Amino acid sequence: MNTEPPTGDDLQRMLVAMKQSVLDRAEDRKPAPRRRGRRTGIAIGVIALLGLGATSGGVALGMIPQPFAAAPAPTSTPSPTEPAAPSTPAAAPVEETPDPAPTPSATPSVTPTKGAFALDDPSTWTVSGNEVGPVALGGPTEAESDDLEQAYRLVPASPSSCTAPGTWARDGSPTLRITDDDDRVTGVLIGAEGDRPRTTTAGPTTPAGIGVGSSSEALHAAYPSLQEKVSTASGAWSRWDLELPDGLVSFQLDNDGAHVDSVWVSSDKNLPTSVCDL
Repeated sequence: MNTEPPTGDDLQRMLVAMKQSVLDRAEDRKPAPRRRGRRTGIAIGVIALLGLGATSGGVALGMIPQPFAAAPAPTSTPSPTEPAAPSTPAAAPVEETPDPAPTPSATPSVTPTKGAFALDDPSTWTVSGNEVGPVALGGPTEAESDDLEQAYRLVPASPSSCTAPGTWARDGSPTLRITDDDDRVTGVLIGAEGDRPRTTTAGPTTPAGIGVGSSSEALHAAYPSLQEKVSTASGAWSRWDLELPDGLVSFQLDNDGAHVDSVWVSSDKNLPTSVCDL
């Protein structure tokens, strides 16, 4: 069964047939004269309708029932619109963040060092917590003492001058005394009672340049952490200890308390009250 609407010649034939059918029906009915005006109006309306159909197939088709309705045109669904981002005001407040305060870096303490020493010049020797020049604490007494022969001479023991075995002397330099135990060096004393007073340094010194003859002011300036072990009202013969990782260095002042009279190097921290009692 053909369901397509008529077009072209078929449409024209259908319109002519419809016109003829309407005219035939109008003729057969023959209405009464009183209804002439009504029939005439109907005929005119039909003729006008047929005339419109002859000029526009589309309009005539609109008057004919269609078997299928045209599919509705697709409609597009509007996509959701993203909300506009809020604009930043041109004059937004500016928050100032203070710069972090710099952390002060600790300045490492630098221990002064001395250059290589000469065996025949004691003023180039370094005093530390475990050695004086070529003499090292803990070494064999005879082997360590042999190194002194190039700069010092061995002094015979004399109780009256507070000397003892192991005392070494040199003109223009403080006296050295080596103490030992079981043939091992236990300490070195620079300067001894009986030496003439000195106000200049001509013997071994610490890396900071402190030795026999150094002033009390220079001693305390070089080593602020000194601990007073023997105290006197005038400062005469007072003793000041400096504890180092490798041993103990003790400084004893002279009879006016103004200069260093002797320096004692030892691994033993329990020292007697007087260097002459060693």
